[in-house]
Amino acid sequence: MIDESSALAPLASGVVSGEYDGPEGRRPWRLFVPAGDATTPRAMLVMLHGCTQDAADIARGTRFDEEAQAGNFLVLYPEQTVAGNPRRCWNWFDAAHQSRGGGEPAILAAMIAKVGVTYHVDPQRVHLAGVSAGAGMAGLLAVAYPERFASLTSASGIGWRAASDVSAAISVMQKGAGDALPSGVAMRAAMGANAWALPVLVIHGGKDAVVSVRNADETARQFTALHDVVHGEAGQAPLVASEIPARVEQGYTVHERRWADAGGRPAVTLLRVDELGHAWSGGSHTGTFTDSAGPNASHLIATFMAQHARPAAR
Repeated sequence: MIDESSALAPLASGVVSGEYDGPEGRRPWRLFVPAGDATTPRAMLVMLHGCTQDAADIARGTRFDEEAQAGNFLVLYPEQTVAGNPRRCWNWFDAAHQSRGGGEPAILAAMIAKVGVTYHVDPQRVHLAGVSAGAGMAGLLAVAYPERFASLTSASGIGWRAASDVSAAISVMQKGAGDALPSGVAMRAAMGANAWALPVLVIHGGKDAVVSVRNADETARQFTALHDVVHGEAGQAPLVASEIPARVEQGYTVHERRWADAGGRPAVTLLRVDELGHAWSGGSHTGTFTDSAGPNASHLIATFMAQHARPAAR
């Protein structure tokens, strides 16, 4: 374990524990720094855990530290506190935590910025991912601060602003938001002058009994609509959908749908894993809410990250 107070900590490798405490609020974090050349800016993944989890738990279950060492990128694991939510859920369902400049999005954005500067992170290659409640917050963060992030992955998650109170959240988790789902136009408006159509990967289990797989379809639809709005403003064509033949990975059937831009580059990708429940696909049993079978979600995300960088001129 590295002592964050050490002057050499930003150049060292291993696990760093710290806490962001600023005017926006306070949250602890865990950071994995890969061994290797730290003089060149490196990519960073921000991984948001689900309810009842903490930073160490999600790190164990996803094994992202191993992926980060192999891919030479950092992983920041922000941690929800019991004071922030008794079940350690990120508050994706609370209107006070859904916009730029306040609540948890502001805390996380400030934390990410501070860690990024301290540990020499490439600002064009900061990527977001989350699972369950963490995925809901990751989507909110991506729209609230689009100029900060290069890509978004939502695993077992919920659409952007799909609920604004606890009762609505329970309904959405069970059956999706339906007609109440905010539009791509609303997402574009929330992004303001910083809007850009960031690449999105959605992963969900077909047997998820906690968050209905309908939410995966809705999340993909929302971000596809956002892409079409942003592309339309630039005089570009809408995304084109395609189905990839079903395949079996580590015993589970994977259905893939892609929406590509005019150049054929996938902008939004949806992976439905038929046999997967509310769990991290291809994860380690040393963490909670994981399934060792199915595609290795962590490796898929690392590969996805490597393909994308945020445009510099934002």
